[in-house]
Amino acid sequence: MPHIPQDDIATRKREHLDLALNEAVRTHDAGFEAITLPYDALFEVSDSSLDTHTSMAGHELSFPLMIGAMTGGSPYSTQINTDLRALTRELGIALCLGSIRAYLADNTCRSTYGADLGGIAFANIGIAELTTYSPQAIEEACLALGTKGIFVHLNYLQEAIQHGGNRKSGNGFAVLESFCRHFSLPVFVKEVGSGIGGSCAQRLAELPIAGIETAGRGGTSWVLVEALRHNPPLPKECIDALKNVGYHTPDCIRAVRQALPTRYVIASGGIETPLDAIKALAIGADAVAIAQPILRTYTDTGRSGLTHWLSQFIETARLIWRSTGARHIDELKKNGK
Repeated sequence: MPHIPQDDIATRKREHLDLALNEAVRTHDAGFEAITLPYDALFEVSDSSLDTHTSMAGHELSFPLMIGAMTGGSPYSTQINTDLRALTRELGIALCLGSIRAYLADNTCRSTYGADLGGIAFANIGIAELTTYSPQAIEEACLALGTKGIFVHLNYLQEAIQHGGNRKSGNGFAVLESFCRHFSLPVFVKEVGSGIGGSCAQRLAELPIAGIETAGRGGTSWVLVEALRHNPPLPKECIDALKNVGYHTPDCIRAVRQALPTRYVIASGGIETPLDAIKALAIGADAVAIAQPILRTYTDTGRSGLTHWLSQFIETARLIWRSTGARHIDELKKNGK
């Protein structure tokens, strides 16, 4: 396999973290404002009768929330990931780590993915890396990092813009099919800011995957992250064009749910408020994933501030959930149709 200098990967990962906090990489047009939830003015669902539990790849969460993939492979991410992994255990939510490509290239960066503190964490890797590393090597990495499975991100557009990115495409389905056949842990598939539409979801439904994370338009676009890293800078017209590639998150949720009626659907891409989260669940998602608002809060206020932010986010989401008259997620989806 090709040797990639570890310092190059670490530098890029740190740049990714810094740019993820730049509002210019967020499109802020997810489309949740067009969705209206039912509202029960009698408020007949008490807090004690509300059941927000969900089972994700056989692991129970107290609330259907995942901290989305952001960081790994840079020394700067060590404390962040350790704190995030602790929070998943404390709050009963999940975490998707940043790409494990750096670990596969040099396992001495193990600590940058955080200490395994017993929470529900998943690994993450780009589809291009599936042609570089064997399923066995990736599975061993997942186990070494204390993760319960892996998210494979479909980032061909990002790689096409990234300096030194892997521009080979055309056989993504075959690559995924082969990987799933030789990988024994749960596999999820996700996008990186342009979303997964109906035709793609229907193809993915042919594979033995556990579920799909939408990563639709509206939140952080990793294509835009790479566009801002581009040297020389891309013209404004090109950046504006890239912002409009793909599907808005609510459209992704509906399309993926239709294609995968019995598998796990995680909504991500522009989910910023508790109201966005409950709307996403009501139209078909089993859980929601949030990344940039969490990274921003952690950067500004540290672990204690993020603990408060997440606790209040979940508490407010529970209140909105109750206001719809739904006692559990199946009722919420039924009421939201």
